[in-house]
This record gives sequence, C-alpha cells and structure tokens, in this order.
Amino acid sequence: MSHDIRVEHVSKEYESNGKKLKAVDDVSLEIKDAEFICIVGPSGCGKSTLLRMIAGLEPVSGGSIWMGDKKITSTSPEIGFVFQEYTLFPWRTVGKNVEFGLELKKLPPEERNKIASRYIDMVGLEKFRDSYPHQLSGGMRQRTAIARTLAVNPEILLMDEPFGALDAQTRNILQEQLLDIWQKERKKVLFVTHNVDEAVFLADRVIVMTARPGRIKEIISIDIPRPRVRTETEVNKVRNVILKSLFEEVQKLSDH
Repeated sequence: MSHDIRVEHVSKEYESNGKKLKAVDDVSLEIKDAEFICIVGPSGCGKSTLLRMIAGLEPVSGGSIWMGDKKITSTSPEIGFVFQEYTLFPWRTVGKNVEFGLELKKLPPEERNKIASRYIDMVGLEKFRDSYPHQLSGGMRQRTAIARTLAVNPEILLMDEPFGALDAQTRNILQEQLLDIWQKERKKVLFVTHNVDEAVFLADRVIVMTARPGRIKEIISIDIPRPRVRTETEVNKVRNVILKSLFEEVQKLSDH
C-alpha cells in the first residue's frame, strides 16, 4: 500500500558561534503517489537540508514529516536516497553494489540476484555487472546508485542533485532514463536541482524556494505531456516563469 508524504510546518535551525541560524522556515508540502516533484532555489536556501529531514537523516527543529500515518524520525528502507556524489562501495562490483540493500534485508542469494538483475537491466548496465566503480564513467556510477536505491523498493526516491557532477550530454541522457524508470515504477520522486531546464523537463510540479531561510515561494504545476521537447515554446514559457522567480530571490541575496 502506498502512502503520501506530508511535510507540515517544518523548520530547521542550526547553532553557529552561539547564534541561531534558520535554514528552513515553515515549509509544508504533500507528495502524492507517483508524483515527480523538483525543488529549485538559490544556493544555501535549505533544499538539501529539507531533503535530508524527509529522509530521516536530520532531525526537524519544528513541525513534522509523515509517511501515511507514520511520523518520520529516522531513516527507513521505505525512503531511498540518491546523493550527488556516487556513494558506491569501491570494493564491490556493480551487481554487488545493487544487491547491498537486499543483503541487509536478509533475502536469499537467488532472490537478490534476480531483483538486482532487473534493476541493472533497467539502467542499461547488464554488460557491466561484474565491473568495479573505478572502471565506470560518472554517469554509469550514478545509474548504479539509482539501481541500488530502487532495488529495495522504496516508497519514495529522494534525489539530491544526482546529475550535478555530470557533463550536459550525459545529464540529458540520464534525465530521459530516469523518466523512463519512473514511468515504469511509478514511484514518488522528490528531486533537488540547481538546473531549471532539468526541473522543467522532469517534474509534474516545481517548488521554488526563497533565499535563506528557505520557505516555499511558489509551486508551479507543469501540464505539458511527456516526453517534453526542451526547445518547445510551452517548455520555454514555464522555464522563464521559474527563472524570473529565482532571479528575484538571488537579487535579494545580492541586495544584502
């Protein structure tokens, strides 16, 4: 059974040199089943912090986060996280990296193997199953990380600038692959990016955050059918709306 994710009036404060710094302020949002949401905002606006709180990697300072009727207070196999850095085990092959979470679940080897194969095929790495991370390109490593996260069948996929370190061409290819996987798997996805083009290409809704402390400035729904053509007039219109909104926030930063 699937559960919506609810973020209710969440804030995050840090202490620095005896002063309290607010990173995230009163954020509320809902992520529904099979929804793809992107978060954009100026650097340092708390996008990654918000993602980490939803993942249970960081405690909230105020408010609460729910998955169905369960409060999220710690990490859970139901919440998959893909980081910007390729967090693969260098001593494990692609196959063994993808099987890692299934080992933790104590699944028998045969079942692990079968599940891992499915996701390795899905990300197009069947020929590289026995390769080690150092033998792979950045894009392949990130595809392995996505397969590993999907293999444990999480409710939601949280992605923190997963394609940020890749060149533009690889990034575009991976965006298309990710959409393809998402359409097959129908997972909820919450995806943080600095790249507005990426957000418009991928998302059902784009959340624009304010400069620090991060609040939700606006949520823009994108009703353009997929696959979207990056150069299409409608796509450019949405892109310009988001860029204008972001530019206003960046201006605030430079006015201080």
